Amino acid sequence: MATTKSFLILVFMILTTTSSTLATLEEMVTVLSIDGGGIKGIIPGIILEFLEEQLQEMDNNRDARVADYFDVIGGTSTGGLMTAMITTPNENNRPFAAANEIVPFYIEHGPKIFESSGKKSGPKYDGKYLMQILQEKFGETRLHEALTEVVISSFDIKTNKPVIFTKSNLVQSPQLDAKMYDICYSTAAVPVYFPPHYFVTNTSNGDKYEFNLVDGAIADVEPSLLSVSVATRLAKEDPAFASIRSLNYKQMLLLSLGTGTSVDFDKTYTAQETAKWGIMQWMLPLIDMISAANSYMNDYYLSTLFQAIDSQDNYLRVQENALTGTTTKMDDASVANMELLVQVGKKLLKKQVSNDNPETYEEALTKFAKLLSDRKKLRANKASS
Repeated sequence: MATTKSFLILVFMILTTTSSTLATLEEMVTVLSIDGGGIKGIIPGIILEFLEEQLQEMDNNRDARVADYFDVIGGTSTGGLMTAMITTPNENNRPFAAANEIVPFYIEHGPKIFESSGKKSGPKYDGKYLMQILQEKFGETRLHEALTEVVISSFDIKTNKPVIFTKSNLVQSPQLDAKMYDICYSTAAVPVYFPPHYFVTNTSNGDKYEFNLVDGAIADVEPSLLSVSVATRLAKEDPAFASIRSLNYKQMLLLSLGTGTSVDFDKTYTAQETAKWGIMQWMLPLIDMISAANSYMNDYYLSTLFQAIDSQDNYLRVQENALTGTTTKMDDASVANMELLVQVGKKLLKKQVSNDNPETYEEALTKFAKLLSDRKKLRANKASS
């Protein structure tokens, strides 16, 4: 059902996208999305570090940060945490974490976040250290203080509805103006792994509003599609997004970062050998199949959209599909596995983007960084003239 809805959305996008545009580079809307995946967040962490280094070099500015170049930054689970890290302001109103601080954060705190609770029942991890470190890092900062538009998803198990934390929604839904540590814990609260998160905010009338949240991936919507949707909605409200008001996605730059899959090496099955399977035999393989299918189909929808409007260079998906062994696990925060994940990220930069695109991810990201840099300079020149 989810894939059918996404396909219909794609068809609508293509049919309503203009075939030509008078807009310029300075009017392009830029979107960054980061998938979930627990400790595998180290992989997109490496990619973000490379991207930020390229931007700093191009603009001759060591203080340049990823958030300076994107209109919308979205993520789910570990991707939501990274989104908050690179968009939450410090005392100087700059991102409190540079991209090169993301991987060290995971390496330092991962082993304690994923330390077994020791209990025979209940979640695998008690979440206490995760909440402690989030409170320490984010303090009392709330969503409205984020340096750019953010899109962080979660799911309310009491209302049975997704909860999307975005700055642009705060006027209509002020109860969403939660503390960043509450948002980050909620989007990372994967059922079975961490306890759900309960917290309270206030409505416009001053009434209490309750949240009972778990990991945003439960909503079964990839952060890239969600982030594009938020940008599209903003086109009706914010002049900075006016260039895509008619769904003109030729004027959008989208960078989507994955946390890796094992699709290339996943075990396969035949109809004959699964014909007599019951619920227990299907449970684990089915979860893996659905996860792999969602990741693949989401990229398929978006790449088809950008190809259909002859703007394939405006969309870049960075994903490793050949994870093996311990690197496939979202909660293996052993020193050895984290070192392997660092190597996976570094090797991914040297890999070819696809069979149809001979560029390496390193080369593709450098070209993408150039577009981001040029667009930022054009906007700055226009603002000063």
